[in-house]
Amino acid sequence: MLFIKWGTTPYYPKASDSRWKMFLYASNLAYITVCLYFTFAAISTFTYHMRTSYKDTSFKANKEELEINNLIEAGGTDPNKEYILPVYVKFTWYLKSSIYPAIILTSFLRWGADTGEPYQYSTNAVDVHVHGVGLAFVIVDFILISSPYRLQHVIYPMTAALGYYMFTLIYFFAGGTNGHHANREIDGDTYLYREKLDWGRFPRTTVFIAFMMLFVAIPLTHLFIYLLFKLKQLMIEWYYFNKHKR
Repeated sequence: MLFIKWGTTPYYPKASDSRWKMFLYASNLAYITVCLYFTFAAISTFTYHMRTSYKDTSFKANKEELEINNLIEAGGTDPNKEYILPVYVKFTWYLKSSIYPAIILTSFLRWGADTGEPYQYSTNAVDVHVHGVGLAFVIVDFILISSPYRLQHVIYPMTAALGYYMFTLIYFFAGGTNGHHANREIDGDTYLYREKLDWGRFPRTTVFIAFMMLFVAIPLTHLFIYLLFKLKQLMIEWYYFNKHKR
């Protein structure tokens, strides 16, 4: 839906001069990363179980050591064991730590914050997929998947956000436009998010919002998710404790 219908009405509220400019927007990038995460999660799960169950007997012999949850929780601290976390699992874990805060923040900013856009409170098919379906999948993933969520991994979404802001700054100095400049709106064509991300007309506001996003919004969102994860762990432990107590 995103790749096919972005920038085309009535599926999107504004016509765009180039569909490739959908990659300029944080919400689209967050949704694409969600799709990438679930793709790699499926591949990682399939690869891990295939190698441990059928193909590689040496890998199968170390199955207990390489059990994902136990391996991550142990952190390789046992001097008597050599822990090896597969690269594809590391990358999947990195994507998970990055997209959780990203999809929550972009969805909140789309529906809960005043963006100044005249169509903010209208609904279209692209919005439903990017800010609704993506968030729903993340919530289901959080509930069902037990891979650990580390507090120190806040650096991952922070560096991703910093990279995004640096990209938009370079894009602006290169003369890039927001994809809707053909409409010749009164605001001009430099902004990506009206008065929130506009290096041309509101550079100071953009820097301030970027600072608040990097050092306040993302860390607090990451902390919130981490606390929910710890609460989920306590609930699971309480359940199994009472189950075996009977």
